[in-house]
Amino acid sequence: MPVFNGNATLHQSMMSILRQSVEDLELIVVDDGSSDDSVHIAERLAQTDDRVRLERREKSGGPAAARNTGIVKAKGQYLAFCDADDMWLPHKLERQLECAKRSGAALIYSSYHRIAPSFRASAEAFEPEGRVVCVPTKLTHEELLAGNKIGNLTAMVNLSVTGPVTMTDRPGAEDWALWLEITRRFGAARGIEEPLALYRAEQKGSHSNDRLRAIRAVWRVLREQENVPRWKAAWYLMRSSIAALRKSRI
Repeated sequence: MPVFNGNATLHQSMMSILRQSVEDLELIVVDDGSSDDSVHIAERLAQTDDRVRLERREKSGGPAAARNTGIVKAKGQYLAFCDADDMWLPHKLERQLECAKRSGAALIYSSYHRIAPSFRASAEAFEPEGRVVCVPTKLTHEELLAGNKIGNLTAMVNLSVTGPVTMTDRPGAEDWALWLEITRRFGAARGIEEPLALYRAEQKGSHSNDRLRAIRAVWRVLREQENVPRWKAAWYLMRSSIAALRKSRI
């Protein structure tokens, strides 16, 4: 869980992890040079729950750098992500572990709810409002090239299949770049239709809300990482942009 000046939502997000039906987990919070009370919030929870570990970066390096700091510290077989303004529903890990063991897939994901920035209740108290980003139950590498259909807050990587992973520093597409690498090397990702997480949408200043940067990042991933021909990359970029626009209207 990377955090940069996230004191308004950090405690809420952390508690959604610690209250999972699967209790055998570690929560690694990576402070990315915050200047607010984020560190103290994480420290207080770490004092009451030994599953919480706090890692600190002196200077902000962005989402990829913060996530990679946590990735190298992780000890478990499965690696999952949740930003400090998002939440998991109580059975998220349980459902995904079942899917991972059943399918043997290297990458598992799920549908998720979009919620308002002002939402302040716990994940357990959440009542669906119909704003669901639905996903297919299977995504191949080719299908992922047409756009990122895997919400970062829902992704779970089976490290026993992939070995160590790293997010490349491609602001706006660092998670998608990793999903592409995993599906290219280890086969299709498997999805769960049930929405298992809460994504706080329409936040001003958020990394995911910078459309122009995201478009540039998508182009770079397609051309530089995936070596997609220019004409085909333009086609994928158009499809990805349309899908992102539709998602933003949910």
